Amino acid sequence: MKLFRFELKAEPGPARSGMVFNGRIYETDGAQAVGMHEADDVRPLSPVPQPGALRIFRTQSQPLGDDRDPAFFYGNPAALVGASTIVNVPPYVVDLGFEAYLAAVVVAGGYDIPVDEADEHLLGLTIALALVDRAAMRSDGTFGRSHDLGIALGPVVTTPDELDDFLASQEYGKQYKLGATARVNAVERARGNADELPFTIAEAVAAASRSCTLREGDVLALGPLCDAPEDLRLEHGDEVTVSVENLGAISLKVSTE
Repeated sequence: MKLFRFELKAEPGPARSGMVFNGRIYETDGAQAVGMHEADDVRPLSPVPQPGALRIFRTQSQPLGDDRDPAFFYGNPAALVGASTIVNVPPYVVDLGFEAYLAAVVVAGGYDIPVDEADEHLLGLTIALALVDRAAMRSDGTFGRSHDLGIALGPVVTTPDELDDFLASQEYGKQYKLGATARVNAVERARGNADELPFTIAEAVAAASRSCTLREGDVLALGPLCDAPEDLRLEHGDEVTVSVENLGAISLKVSTE
């Protein structure tokens, strides 16, 4: 299934939920269908309304040790927005970039979860697209508020049953072969694949639960899925779009006014 949260353009405000099938949105009340909507009639919301925690496993600056124990830092759940959002960037940000992540949503919490059981704790996968203040990344390897500008999550949460055909390995939990493409103003700027990540979602779940109990609704982001050019600086009016195979596409537009 592809789970979806949205609001109607004709009735903005109330958050609704449902499933996406054949390009249409089937609204549900949690138990049964209560309506059907065309894609042009809805505005996507973040598929997780208020996650208790956002953990970011950033492979570029946090390499694995010999024990395959991935490191992470905490992001700001309040920075999460829905797909196709305009993000107001403060004028002091002079080196604005982006990073795309494979994100997993926890459905069953737990403490010190073994890797071979970790996939059972997931509701599904989605995409996270973060605007990043690269100048705020500190020389000591910490991230300050570099990832605090805006992180689009969505557009849907794809449940594991729809991803079986994309399995690349199950040695350390399920690892999926999902191609990712990043475009700026419709021009391709980066490409990658989820099977190139040096650890699996299951390993991330195990690492995150080793010292703190995972809760339902927590989000874990793994990436970046594709490396944007270092000299790429986003400016006012730029639109970043990330597409991931079988997960969909999300966009963020930059405003500095």
